[in-house]
Amino acid sequence: MQNTGLEGSAPGTTGTAQDAAAQVTAKLSQLTDSAQDTIERLSHTAAETASRLGERTHEFWEAQGPALDKARSYMREHPVATIAIAIGIGLVLSKLLTRR
Repeated sequence: MQNTGLEGSAPGTTGTAQDAAAQVTAKLSQLTDSAQDTIERLSHTAAETASRLGERTHEFWEAQGPALDKARSYMREHPVATIAIAIGIGLVLSKLLTRR
């Protein structure tokens, strides 16, 4: 066998390497726990936000009914004004969308 000069050159190195490995393992475990806690908090926050959004959507759909009824009655009572408003909105949109 060829002597590389590395065998037995530093007897205390093994303990130091094990200590460093233990420290790295502890830090990695700490980072993993921290990441898991963060993911759990984000999941909880996302679930709460989705729930609130669902409630707001339901409120919006409930409020939409009376607003549509009011708009329909206005259109029946004022057909000329409704047509003029529609033409005005169409002209404004065409100007905005065909700008060069």
